[in-house]
Amino acid sequence: MKQRNVVRTIYLYVVTVVGIVMALTGLIGAITSVLNMYVFRLITSDSMQNELASLLTFASAVAVGVPVWLYHWGIIQETRQHTPALATVGPSMTSETITAAPTPQPEARRDLIRRLYIYLLSAIGLFIVMFNLINIAPSIYRAFFMSLDPMTSPVKPDDLSRVPPINTYSIQSLIRNIVAVLVGTPVWLYHWHLGQREHRDLLGD
Repeated sequence: MKQRNVVRTIYLYVVTVVGIVMALTGLIGAITSVLNMYVFRLITSDSMQNELASLLTFASAVAVGVPVWLYHWGIIQETRQHTPALATVGPSMTSETITAAPTPQPEARRDLIRRLYIYLLSAIGLFIVMFNLINIAPSIYRAFFMSLDPMTSPVKPDDLSRVPPINTYSIQSLIRNIVAVLVGTPVWLYHWHLGQREHRDLLGD
């Protein structure tokens, strides 16, 4: 029975991680697609259908990932709330029963799995922020300061007053980097503070 509980706990946390990662990926992609298509108008009419298909894929990832994450996270929280109530039965037992009772290893394993989950999601959020922050400066340079290859952007020879063309692909990458930072930062901060709070509670015990 104890092994079943540990396996169940591992299942809940693994599915929760998969759900939130799927939701984050879809959220970043969906927000980026909406900004590219309807706010900044960076998508041409030729590629609009492909972009809409991508938007539907990202939206589907959010629609699937969020309920999976919330459902299993709710089960985890409910199980965690019921655990202290079971632990209070211990003091009413006799000393022989307490001596014969095994140490609460499954509970310690559940706490270990929970801490791994919290710090894993904190690391995922931090990695999202770090990798996209690294790419913001190069994307700004490519989008606004690096001239395009004349072969890829033909202009009229008599057009002397033209401005340097803007690399729309780099702008799309820049938008995606910014969106990823804005999405990853709350994930990192929430789970990091949650882990720090539980660490302080553990030291206090």
